[in-house]
Amino acid sequence: MAAIDGSWALEVATLAGSMHFDATLTTTGTVLTGTAIGPTGPIAIRGGRASGAPAESTLAPAGPLPMSLAVMLHVVGDRLTGTAQAGPYPPSTIVGTRTG
Repeated sequence: MAAIDGSWALEVATLAGSMHFDATLTTTGTVLTGTAIGPTGPIAIRGGRASGAPAESTLAPAGPLPMSLAVMLHVVGDRLTGTAQAGPYPPSTIVGTRTG
């Protein structure tokens, strides 16, 4: 089990304001998968890699604007920090707390 495995309450600070997500993350070897549930519904976590720090993945939310997000996450104990980068936009800050 990797440090990132488990359930997380995440807050993402975007240009449109703060967004809350409940995420479940799982690793198998170095492959990171899971689901993040937020204001627009569930989002599959794909293309994930967790081989040390940081963990990296790609999210493709359907709304409010369909786009692909490159996500980098760092885990220390039951806290998570990171960024989500959407194309030319500035990176959004991610903070989270383990919930399970």
